[in-house]
Amino acid sequence: MPSATSPPVVPAVRKGEAFSLGNGTMSGSTETEGISRMTKDMKNLVKRIQDLRHLGIEDSKIALPKICVVGDQSTGKSSLIEGMAEIKVPRSSGTCTRCPIEINLSESDKPWQCVVSLSKGYAFIPRQRISKANPLGSWAPQDPQEEHFITLNRKEEVQEAIKCAQVAILNPQNDSSLYVPGGLSSSDTYTKAKFSPNVVRLAIAARGFPNLAFYDLPGVISQAEHESEAYLVTIVESLVKQYVSQESCIVLLTLPMTDDATNSSAARIVREMKATQRTLGVLTKPDRMEDIGQWADLLGGHKFLLGHGYYVIRNNPDPTVDHLQARHEENSFFRRVPWTSDLAMFQSKFGTRNLQSALSELLLAQIKKCLPDVISQINEKAERINHELELLPDPVKQHNPYALCAKVQELKGRVEACVDGGMEIPMLKIFNHIASDFRLALQQTRPTLKMICDQDIFHRKTDEADSDCEIVPIMHTPKKRTSYSESKPATPSISRQKQFYQTEHFNNFKGRFFLSPRPAHNFHLTDIRNINEDHSTGTTLTNIHPQAIDALNKQSVTHWRKPLDIFLGAVHKLVKRHILDQVNKVFAPYRDTELHRQVSSIVEQHILQLKQDLDLQASELLALEVSKPFTMDHARLHELEKRHLEDFSRRRKYTRTKKYLESQGELPDDATKVSSRIQQFEVVEPDPFEKEIKMMASSRAYYELASVRFVDSLCQNVHIKLFWKCKEMHAVIEDKLGVYGQDSTALCARLMAQDPERQRLRESLVKEQVKLGTAQEWLATISMLENESNVMDYDENTFAIPPPSTPEEDSKSQVFRELG
Repeated sequence: MPSATSPPVVPAVRKGEAFSLGNGTMSGSTETEGISRMTKDMKNLVKRIQDLRHLGIEDSKIALPKICVVGDQSTGKSSLIEGMAEIKVPRSSGTCTRCPIEINLSESDKPWQCVVSLSKGYAFIPRQRISKANPLGSWAPQDPQEEHFITLNRKEEVQEAIKCAQVAILNPQNDSSLYVPGGLSSSDTYTKAKFSPNVVRLAIAARGFPNLAFYDLPGVISQAEHESEAYLVTIVESLVKQYVSQESCIVLLTLPMTDDATNSSAARIVREMKATQRTLGVLTKPDRMEDIGQWADLLGGHKFLLGHGYYVIRNNPDPTVDHLQARHEENSFFRRVPWTSDLAMFQSKFGTRNLQSALSELLLAQIKKCLPDVISQINEKAERINHELELLPDPVKQHNPYALCAKVQELKGRVEACVDGGMEIPMLKIFNHIASDFRLALQQTRPTLKMICDQDIFHRKTDEADSDCEIVPIMHTPKKRTSYSESKPATPSISRQKQFYQTEHFNNFKGRFFLSPRPAHNFHLTDIRNINEDHSTGTTLTNIHPQAIDALNKQSVTHWRKPLDIFLGAVHKLVKRHILDQVNKVFAPYRDTELHRQVSSIVEQHILQLKQDLDLQASELLALEVSKPFTMDHARLHELEKRHLEDFSRRRKYTRTKKYLESQGELPDDATKVSSRIQQFEVVEPDPFEKEIKMMASSRAYYELASVRFVDSLCQNVHIKLFWKCKEMHAVIEDKLGVYGQDSTALCARLMAQDPERQRLRESLVKEQVKLGTAQEWLATISMLENESNVMDYDENTFAIPPPSTPEEDSKSQVFRELG
């Protein structure tokens, strides 16, 4: 056991206030005083948790507070159950240990009644073996099914009813009604399965009864009676672990005082599941105790410590002894030694009534602790179910050409909204961002010029050789002028300012931020000179030849293929995604039908064909740009040439002067002083590459004109060849489907027929939605009770239950709105 500290003290029952369950009549002050300990708040809370459990709200994520009785076989567990519920359970071997029993006790102003039902949360699959994925072997989880078995009005009938109900549970292949007491197979004890995780549920109501619920789990076995049933050892242990592992579960661990506590398999499971702090130990068979010391240590918290300590009970094993007589005998037993001598300090831990009182307190505390999480989990599941139902709308009943054409016309309107643009469908806005990024990609990859070359030779002043150019200091005081490095061009088109892509499509093209752009072509001055010379038609090499400019312009745009492909691919994906989104919205009631599949396929194929036509047109535009540079906008061309020439000339002078100062060893080490130092010198000889600088300025100017024209022409084609053509989508769909052909009514019925599996899924979700809505209503009443009686201390926002988003609005929904 993990700790040596004393266990938390469960509030003891004061003298004269021993807790008791009624037997249908109020027999004596002791009985009534015990029952009075169950407050109205306790009853309301426990009742609501019982209601939620019977509603089938629990799943792998929603675990309701519960009490589970666990123990090894033959540890007095059955006697404990009988003592707390005032009933008799089957004592014969076999069925009584093969499935869980849920017992719900509640107060009623009517005579004693017991409703027996079967809770089937697992399906029987005979050939399924035990595995990590299937710890319960032949039993696999399924949607919970609740079956009424029998309603009893006499306590004497409970034992036989439980026995028959367990036989019904263990014969899942047969109708359960066959095993109702008095039925055709009620005397048949044959069982197809030897174990089942499905639950026999008893709902017992009577005057003066408390609201208390607990599970009696099959006794843990270490060895099967028959070798063929050895698998039961593993399955039963897996079931017990499944219950004990839940943080919301209070574990009632039975230990017989006839055995050494260290031998308990059930205690081992509790430790393995780290549930000792949630466990209350119940020591049974005290009349056969031999060693007082071991049990005194347990009661005193000196060893095998449990979070809720230990209680001792004693039941008469004779099944003919009624409950009241058994309690009197128990009280008499604990008035003897050693219970009144050596163990007298633990008097508050002796007897079934003290145990019942302690369990009531523990269950109330557990509910208070778990309820906020339960409410949150139910709300989250309700939202998830509502979202799933939005994707599975109620199917349309009309299966005729008129209904289909109406849907196609609705799609036509939505497609036009996509193409024309608007706030609801931002396809056109996103396209404009893609087009802007395409234009930016062309700008950022424009050709550049390397400003220095190997022919630029500078010698130190002491050298005898003459340098290729002369750079002299400026002797007069110059006017204040802007430094080369800090000068800004007249227009943003000349310098690369920090720019950003608005979409992700061009991220892999050159990076998202063009802080240091990498051009597609970085021309050297000597390269440009060679191009000019290659196109010379005479002996004079001093002129700039138009054919050389054309060649330079052609080289500058050869890289456009890659960004063009990215642009076209992005536009195709954009249009396809948005149009198919509209298809899914319009034809949502026909999801998973042949109609939805065919319409989606027709739309995809049509958009693909339009994209291929657009690709062809775009390739022709690119071929024109690459093969024949041309513009009639001479004025704009000359304006850009002038600006680029000024920019290139300024940068060329700056670079040559800097290179000269480096050759003379006169360039300052301080980078902040380089610019001012360069301004003190001036190039006095003409630049030998002046002609090449002019050629590059002309080519750069044309590139800017051509790139803008190319983007504009391409976007214009997108609108005409793709967007406008999408407006004809409805006609294509009607033609491909054959809506106006022969037997159109039969065709529509076949296309619009619902998928049975989809319909079953929707029906299941609707049932779940109804359950969750009911649960939210019940939990809302708890929130209101809190305001009246201060049952729980919690933030009101935690318990604000949102109304279930179902199509129906009824009076119950108003309660939610008022609470929210």
